[in-house]
Amino acid sequence: GDFLGTCGRMLDPRREEVALLPRRSSAAYRTYAAIAMATIALVAVSTIGLSYATDLGSPLARMPSTRIATRGAGGISRDVAVNSRQRKWEIREHVRDPIKMGLMGTKAGMTQYFDEDGICHPVTVIALENGNQVAQIKTKETDGYDAVQVAYKECKERNIPWPERQHLRKHGNVKAMKHLREFKISDISGFEPGQKLNAEDLFEVGDLVDVSGVSIGKGFAGSVKRWGMARGPMTHGSKSHRQHGSIGCSATPSRVYKGLKMAGHLGNNRVTVKKLPVMMLNNDDQYIVVRGSVPGKRGTLLEIRPTKIVGKHV
Repeated sequence: GDFLGTCGRMLDPRREEVALLPRRSSAAYRTYAAIAMATIALVAVSTIGLSYATDLGSPLARMPSTRIATRGAGGISRDVAVNSRQRKWEIREHVRDPIKMGLMGTKAGMTQYFDEDGICHPVTVIALENGNQVAQIKTKETDGYDAVQVAYKECKERNIPWPERQHLRKHGNVKAMKHLREFKISDISGFEPGQKLNAEDLFEVGDLVDVSGVSIGKGFAGSVKRWGMARGPMTHGSKSHRQHGSIGCSATPSRVYKGLKMAGHLGNNRVTVKKLPVMMLNNDDQYIVVRGSVPGKRGTLLEIRPTKIVGKHV
């Protein structure tokens, strides 16, 4: 009764939407009313049927399901019920490779390298001097994180501080080294104090590496050289050739904004150049050749690390 009463109110001739419909006394009115009620009933039945398809024993409910173990945040494993009709990428377990170990080197200079097709590549030669020994293994239990400390470039014992000398003797009895650096990796099981790192064991031709070092210091530089600003006119009586121009407003805010690009010290900063392909490497001659330029000048200390690709490495 309520359903038919609702349909009757919807088709009330006093409503503006139904003003143009035929009168109740005509056969056309009865036909339109019957079609409207049939349509509303069909929609209601369809909605109820889809809502209780699982309880009614539909083929979708009888389909086989698979339970897989996935690794969530923090490395916690959990079982997830997955329908067999879902896409493969929804039930695939994401496995990431641990990032590899890096090492240290010294910039020897740049040169040209011609490949098999005769194409010339600008490359940088990185020398591997005596060193690259594991000085200490840091773990989450003892230090709060996993890392491998590497000692590089042999020197005389009197040229390094006494605490550092005793530190190298305590961990692996390593010779006096001038530089100590840490490489944070997720898997430290294959390393031990005093172990010698070889380039051919860590890298291959074609691998992408990140090279970090201190850039060349250029002293106090103007805004044109430091930030690439445009210079002023050089003729017609101009007195502002390579000046930076106005640095702020007078009345409001009556000050210079922080971080304004102005003249100042240029260079002598730690810079990392990413995704440089390895062109050549040799353990006997102790060198690595990468394509492109790296920070610093000849003799600059460099850190060579495998490129960490998001979604592939941990």
